Amino acid sequence: MTLPEENFASNAPHDELSPVHAVVARIAGSDPLRVAVRSGGTELSYGELDAWARRIAASVRAAGAGRGERIGVLVEPSNAMIAAALGILYAGAAYVPADPAHPDQRIADVFADAGVSAVIVADGTSGRLPTLTCPVIRAEDAREGEETTAAAVAVTPNDAAYLIYTSGSTGEPKGVLVEHGQLSASTWARRAVYPGAPVFLLVSPLAFDSSVAGVWGTLTAGGCLVVAASDEIRDPERLVGLVERWQVTRLLCVPLLYSALLDAATRQGRRLDALDTVIVAGESPAEALVERHFALLGRRVALVNEYGPTEATVWASFRRYEAPGPISIGGPVPGVRLYVLNEELEPVPRGVSGELFIGGSGVARGYFGRPEATAQAFIGDPFTDVEGAKMYRTGDLARWNDDGDLEFLGRRDQQVKIRGHRIELGAVEAHLRTAPGVSDAVVVTNAERTQLVGFVLSPPDISPEPIREHVARRLPQAMVPNWIHVLDRFPVTVNGKIDRKRLSTLAETYPGSQTEDEVAAPTDDTTGRVSAAWAEVLKRKDVPIEVNFFDLGGHSLKLFELQNALERHAGVRLSVVALFSHTTVAAQATLIRDGVPSDEGSAAVGRAASDRRARALRARRQRLEGGERR
Repeated sequence: MTLPEENFASNAPHDELSPVHAVVARIAGSDPLRVAVRSGGTELSYGELDAWARRIAASVRAAGAGRGERIGVLVEPSNAMIAAALGILYAGAAYVPADPAHPDQRIADVFADAGVSAVIVADGTSGRLPTLTCPVIRAEDAREGEETTAAAVAVTPNDAAYLIYTSGSTGEPKGVLVEHGQLSASTWARRAVYPGAPVFLLVSPLAFDSSVAGVWGTLTAGGCLVVAASDEIRDPERLVGLVERWQVTRLLCVPLLYSALLDAATRQGRRLDALDTVIVAGESPAEALVERHFALLGRRVALVNEYGPTEATVWASFRRYEAPGPISIGGPVPGVRLYVLNEELEPVPRGVSGELFIGGSGVARGYFGRPEATAQAFIGDPFTDVEGAKMYRTGDLARWNDDGDLEFLGRRDQQVKIRGHRIELGAVEAHLRTAPGVSDAVVVTNAERTQLVGFVLSPPDISPEPIREHVARRLPQAMVPNWIHVLDRFPVTVNGKIDRKRLSTLAETYPGSQTEDEVAAPTDDTTGRVSAAWAEVLKRKDVPIEVNFFDLGGHSLKLFELQNALERHAGVRLSVVALFSHTTVAAQATLIRDGVPSDEGSAAVGRAASDRRARALRARRQRLEGGERR
């Protein structure tokens, strides 16, 4: 059977593509005063960014690292984060980003697996890796100093550019290695689809692969990158302020965050007039969001739904909306080939579902240090004459519709998307099985597919909370089950297999492990109003007043809903930063009674609360770890 014509797209001009850092260096040389990056009230011109990156590259080389090696990056979203990534590329090495929001153990595991030769840190992260044995370079130390005119180390298209880690089915992080040729082709395609020099709002940490689109797609186009700080990313109202202040023209985020941003803009009466393109990615948007986008912003602002795994260098297909329409992931980006195949790896007819395979210039080298996993997922592409061409087996189900667009139909395995994060349920289960007292574990999602719920086999005297804390010390927040049920046996099907459908039904109920004190009735009117707001957001009748919001099924994006609900019930609009710092009903009620400024103009309040929480968490971890050693 021949392949449908829509499976093919124009090829990127491989021989003409330069590495992304070489393009940035050329812009810095020709227009050094142009603003490159803004973050935290400060800005860097292309000339200043180039000079800082070259000093970082010199520090990397002085540490004995360079071409062909991997350098870790543990820096909060900031100007320094961008300079660190660019400096590593100037040194001829590949950058390995870790998210500072992740647990220390997860970060250490990533850097150990990658075999990093050095790690770049910044203020606030330099003390996170006490057991690290490789050299540590502080980005701020290279901010000022002697100018270096040393040329960037020459690289080939086959040299590694970056290594980003995803969830692995064994429980260990799995690194996707992307070469310069793939990064250049993906970035070239982005400039072709989105022409011009944008003012781009970056809301993704460097460890999230959508950051690649924002950082290099903007800087190679001569645009301005507005890097939202961690506290700003958590607060849609502050993001709206950034869009307005810096006249942002383009942004990319997960649909849930974009919905919260539209809420904030509507509440503040802001029109987001500078925007010309909004990109949603990471998970499928609802038709209601598409309709809302055009109702609020009109047809002057395009909405684009992007699809693509890390293994295909960020994106593989896109669907541009100029008006409301049905949800699809569109067609291939330039240089990409998309195939919908059956189990015999034969193309299926239009309208028939099959597994989506991705070929073309963006297919990554593979999984770092995992030849077997690479061989299973990256296979030869029989549909092209290009020698050595590969295609990536996504595990996603799709079909071509009558309009020639691809419809995403879901997963064919145990991989899920939680708030834009790709998660292997097996990875979470593997970590749960390492908790003291747990003999087996199963993880499912709730009906809305926004939360993970864990089920463990354990003695009845084992509490779920220490088990959850055990995995929370090792996994990113999105991979930590919101609830854990302790069972003496798993339900099984007539064939003797674990009945995941029944567990999914049970996942809609809360374990109810709180004591009577924790579920005590509200003690005053303020506490009652806060409890009512929580009950509305979490869809619960009983709300314990001393239990963490995240332990009751909440997550970071749910905080936006809680912010609105508290304003309705309690008449006070607390900032998202305050909600992150005060995560129980009792704490939020006290905050309201004490009259803490809701605009968080007193950032010191949030920092102090964060410091107290960090100290308490460290003490609790020490107690738990001491108990485990005993």
